Amino acid sequence: MAVVNADGYFKMVNPQWIKKLGYSEEKLLSTPYVSFIHPDDRQKSVEVFENQLSLHTDSSTLVNRYVAKNGDIIWLEWNINSVDITGDIFAIGSEITNQRKQKMKGQAILQNLKDKNKLLTDLFELSQDFIVIANSDGYFKRVNPVWVEKLGYTESELLSTPFMSFIHPDDRNKTSDMVQKQMVGYTAIAFENRYQTKNGDTIWLEWTATSVDATGDIFAIARDQTIARKQKLRLEVMLKELKIKNKQLEEFTYISSHNLRSPVANIFVLSKFLEQTGLSDEQQEYTDLIRKSAEMLNSTLEDLTEAVQVHRNKNVKKKRISLEKVCNNTLKQLSGKILSSEAKIITNFDEINTIEYSKSYLQSIFLNLISNAIKYKSPKRPPVIQISARKMKNSVQLVFKDNGIGIDLKKHKDKMFGFRKTFHNNPDARGLGLYMTKSQIEALNGKIKVSSKLDEGTTFIINIAS
Repeated sequence: MAVVNADGYFKMVNPQWIKKLGYSEEKLLSTPYVSFIHPDDRQKSVEVFENQLSLHTDSSTLVNRYVAKNGDIIWLEWNINSVDITGDIFAIGSEITNQRKQKMKGQAILQNLKDKNKLLTDLFELSQDFIVIANSDGYFKRVNPVWVEKLGYTESELLSTPFMSFIHPDDRNKTSDMVQKQMVGYTAIAFENRYQTKNGDTIWLEWTATSVDATGDIFAIARDQTIARKQKLRLEVMLKELKIKNKQLEEFTYISSHNLRSPVANIFVLSKFLEQTGLSDEQQEYTDLIRKSAEMLNSTLEDLTEAVQVHRNKNVKKKRISLEKVCNNTLKQLSGKILSSEAKIITNFDEINTIEYSKSYLQSIFLNLISNAIKYKSPKRPPVIQISARKMKNSVQLVFKDNGIGIDLKKHKDKMFGFRKTFHNNPDARGLGLYMTKSQIEALNGKIKVSSKLDEGTTFIINIAS
């Protein structure tokens, strides 16, 4: 309660002012009362005060905010009365801070709900996905515009027809089963079925759907997967055709290489017979060329047959074998080359020594990579070959590192593992070792990669699936 004079000062205040606002009585009486009112409410408060002074009405009402000394906001609802002709005003204010906070909170909640509802409405109307609410009777309760656009039916047709009628006949049973599960709270994720448009086209939809509440209504969102499905089917057909053509090519290559070996052998034998018939020097020269050509062709056919055999062999037997043992056997096979080249071999199989693999393939891999490291050694230094194995998360990694002449990967990387591809002028190079190595590794779902620098060396890293 307060008495306010015409000069705009409190003449009297009761103890509630001191308690609620935190100011002393002296401060309250010596300061214009508008100083304690919230800045946004001062103008309307002064207008009500001046109106009461000038008109001397029975009473006025006002709701405004006061600012306490500690910064708190206090809401007051006033009943204002003129006391006498002196202009003094008697006012009683009821605190409504809690009510106002509750009202503001309610307004904020209501506004938040309105904002969310607008967001949902925008999502429903503007989304390019299929959005639907369906009831337990098997009808759509609400559909967004995409349904009309993509299926070609009117909204009225979609809502008045059981939704199973729009589903492809082959997918109705599984869809019905899924709907029954959703009625008891199951959430469908990545569920696919087909719908038929009004003009007879088929579209694939991938659903996320769940029941809304105990009413059994289902809320669902679907993405059109028709293009992706068609692409997948097209790729599957292409892959199937590619496998057939690849198989036919393998068969053709195998048959051709096998059948050509007999005529080549005949040429080789006949050339030897010719050499024994007293040929002239010129004839002997031509006969030598025929024999050498036959030998080269026979070598190529043997390589081709061996390479094709790796791809034809789909049931390679694997067993537990020792990397160290295979490596030592390979070094014994190459002992002559190792001694003559003064090669130093450093091995480390401490982390892992035994693996499940084809013994013949592993021996071939070790033989090809070690012999290549010796074959392509640097003329500046003796070869040093480091061989190690380590356990990876889902594989075993074999590393073959040398200090040889290296390979120009910028120039040769794309044909690195090609059939009969060579990168140096070594007369012993056949271009088969790396091709066979890669074929054998990939035949057992492994991978091989290479890094190399000219005149520094080459590193082969093999990942064997575990």
